[in-house]
Amino acid sequence: RLVVRISNKTITAQVAYSRIEGDYIMAAAYSSELPRYGVKTGLSNYSAAYCTGLLLARRVLKTLKLDTAYEGNAEPDGAEYEVEENDEGPRPFQCFLDVGLAPTSCGSRVFGVLKGAVDGGLAIPHSQGRFPGYDTEQKEFDAETHRKYIFG
Repeated sequence: RLVVRISNKTITAQVAYSRIEGDYIMAAAYSSELPRYGVKTGLSNYSAAYCTGLLLARRVLKTLKLDTAYEGNAEPDGAEYEVEENDEGPRPFQCFLDVGLAPTSCGSRVFGVLKGAVDGGLAIPHSQGRFPGYDTEQKEFDAETHRKYIFG
């Protein structure tokens, strides 16, 4: 499962699985690591959430040696992206979003982590209705608005 926790200063994303002894963390990414990759300020906004999810996805796939088989979205533009299963080789790594007690309102930073993880190459079931840019009255998704949130 993709565990996302948001505090006042940082965003934490982990991929965990359960055993009888307790939960095991396969990989983790923190928004406080983002200055190493060029993101200097705003470590708790939607853009940082997206980057944290992307970083986590690449770490998980590298751990499982799936990073060459599933490259993810080469050009993130805010539009819908689903990981395609390869004809040969292993299936994509699938996990489910675990938000804990965080409110799941439309445009929440939790869904920024989700979008980053999906664009990074993880197969996570989701719908566009929770991303910023989705109009509930007209039932359509505006990818340009979502792109503005991702790139700040």
